Amino acid sequence: MVLGRGHNLGMIWVDAFSSLSQEEQINRLQMLGERALLEWDISAERIEPLVHAENTTFHVFSPQGEFNLRISRPGYQSTSNIQSELAFLSALRQEGFRVPDPVQDRLVTASVPEVPEARDCVLFRWMNGEFRRENLSSDESRMVGAAMAQLHEFSARWNPPAGFDRQHNHEWAVQPRTPRPFDDPIEGIAEEDRLLLRNVHDESRELLRSLRETPETFGLIHADLHVGNLLFDDGQLNIIDFDDAGFAFLYYDFASSLAFQVSRPNFVEVRDALLAGYESVKSLPPHTESMVRPFLRMRLGGVATWILKRTDNPAFRETAPQWVRSFCDSIRKLDDYSY
Repeated sequence: MVLGRGHNLGMIWVDAFSSLSQEEQINRLQMLGERALLEWDISAERIEPLVHAENTTFHVFSPQGEFNLRISRPGYQSTSNIQSELAFLSALRQEGFRVPDPVQDRLVTASVPEVPEARDCVLFRWMNGEFRRENLSSDESRMVGAAMAQLHEFSARWNPPAGFDRQHNHEWAVQPRTPRPFDDPIEGIAEEDRLLLRNVHDESRELLRSLRETPETFGLIHADLHVGNLLFDDGQLNIIDFDDAGFAFLYYDFASSLAFQVSRPNFVEVRDALLAGYESVKSLPPHTESMVRPFLRMRLGGVATWILKRTDNPAFRETAPQWVRSFCDSIRKLDDYSY
């Protein structure tokens, strides 16, 4: 049963859960994860929290091996969305891509009284590798560009199974405009940053409405290829977290890979290496050079807005002003580069 706001039925209310501390939320979600593990017949010896953001993930140690348990945030992806993500991952693995391998290729929906809603869970076999918390090197960025091109090339020729259900990532631009957190002054957020986010949102809507969806510019992409989703493993690249994968303009993958690099001293070299790596596999989408900057603005503004909306997450409530300032500074920094 999925409970909405104002319903208890023996379980903690949604609003009460949102008011818990970061540690308390993670502890309660771990209880739900332990319940889900029973459905895969996994006996956990130790569970360590990894990330509590859009979804919540845990590193599971067991006699059957090591796993990454992902508990989805309710209201973000539907069950059919996640099942389609698993189908995409299965097809990619059959082609030799180094991507997550879900146990039994299925999801489990679990609930416990300590968490207000039932949650969809997926258990992935553990993938080794190292994250790059510092600057990407040019060689590493070239590797990412080549992998991105291979993903795009595969998606263009893959025939999804019947019922495949992944979101159109730019659909918000053609729908009626809905209220946004930056529409009015926000406590703790500089007015210049709020106005910048509003302007970026409006210009992004206009841009997306003007673009035509063609096989050369639009398709099924990862949509979140930043350094936190890339594992470098002895000269190989493992790509994780396909939770945002959907149908979008291919330019958005370039933006998601480069957004966190904008303020780095070697941004130009990393950007050029990414594009060169892509071109080593397939031709760049038409007009890529002119689209990098507006899609970077779109990506940076979109992530800042997402953080402002996540008032249910205590970490984001506390750090939103710093994150928003950082992303807005990166948007301004884009004016320093030539394209």
